[in-house]
Amino acid sequence: MRARPFWLLLVAFGLGTKRHWHILVAILLGVVAGVIMRYPSVPGTLDQYAIIHQFFEVIGQLFIRLISMVVVPLVVSSLIVGVSSLGDARQLGRMGGKVLAYFLTLMILSAVIGALLTLFMHPGAHVQASALPVGEVLNQQLVQTPNTLHELFFEMIPTNPFESLAKANLVPVIVFTLLFGASMASLGDICRPLVAFFEALFAATMKLTDWVMVLAVPGVFSLAFMTVAKSGLDIFSQLWVYGLTLLLGLLIQILVIFPIMLQVFAKIPFMSLYQAISEATMVAFGTASSSATLPITIACCERRAGISNRVASFVLPTGATINKTATTMFEVIAVIFIAQVYHLNLSPYSILLIVAFSIIASIGAAGIPSAGLITLSIVLNSIGHSDIAMFSGVIGMLWSIDRILDMCRTVVNVMSSCTVAALVASSEGELNRDILNNDDAWTEVV
Repeated sequence: MRARPFWLLLVAFGLGTKRHWHILVAILLGVVAGVIMRYPSVPGTLDQYAIIHQFFEVIGQLFIRLISMVVVPLVVSSLIVGVSSLGDARQLGRMGGKVLAYFLTLMILSAVIGALLTLFMHPGAHVQASALPVGEVLNQQLVQTPNTLHELFFEMIPTNPFESLAKANLVPVIVFTLLFGASMASLGDICRPLVAFFEALFAATMKLTDWVMVLAVPGVFSLAFMTVAKSGLDIFSQLWVYGLTLLLGLLIQILVIFPIMLQVFAKIPFMSLYQAISEATMVAFGTASSSATLPITIACCERRAGISNRVASFVLPTGATINKTATTMFEVIAVIFIAQVYHLNLSPYSILLIVAFSIIASIGAAGIPSAGLITLSIVLNSIGHSDIAMFSGVIGMLWSIDRILDMCRTVVNVMSSCTVAALVASSEGELNRDILNNDDAWTEVV
């Protein structure tokens, strides 16, 4: 009987259970600690928790940097291994066509749902444009983002692949890697030594990911703690309808769109897949970066969701840079919200343009926190508002609450890519349902 309190204490802290419960407990404790130990609300005021804030800032940033460290070699090696394993161009074209079709379908659905929700809930009516700050300086990245479609398109094609690698600019890296992998596949056995090199690189990178994930619990706790400590939860008081609109749209994707597609096209129980990728979704929530979460996503899909390496190594890196369904929805909701705040009339044609350019902008958005806000000017430009400074006040408000919402968007982006990977694996006969439906056979990611 005396051992029971100690056993209950272990359960309370998530010990002795699956690692995804450890991460969930870390997130919840981080939020609670952030609410208690807030940053000073007035700039220049003495921070009584300064040492604690500095300590967890270091832990959180260390975790993100360690994960980001393996992203580029992982993307390059996994894509080359995946593409080269497809064999001839017909196999590559068949699987690539399936992946692209699923990606576009999900992004179109998310954009349409976002538009309908925003038009119905009208979140812009709860913000007065006259009360917004005027002339607020926006993040420098926002000003530097490309404003036209052709600029965005040409930025996807690298003039120097090694420069893109050095800058971790993943979209042009993926374009080059896909073409390079396809050329290797077409040459056959002569490139086998090169393929073996990238297979070894992929295996070593995944092992390195295992080591980095030892810091998952303290890292995610630190990130959740610092996010809430800096921004607090009261920031939603002015934009709660906008936040509710976006969160409702994300829930529709998780609870309606993804489950229907999994059931109709692959007869996959969505809860089995969601449980299998739980570590990836929780790390995605903590880091707010689909690119940084990619190593854990691949590990979860291969070891627990029963998705073959051939499919996972091709679909997931591509999805991390292209398939951003939640970002697409955010772009649509944010632009219509801005139009509502400033009482701009949007015709049905303008809304269609917003939907189309939101898909394009989300594809071009980097897998980093708040990347959707950075590409917002592309969508605004599509409806004839290229002067981003005109909307500086409301965009500044969106930026102030975006970190927490971006954490939720990243979770949905990761779940979307995993859904597509499962659908493709099922259609290709490379989904091990015995592993997916039997958690006792799962290999722990960490």
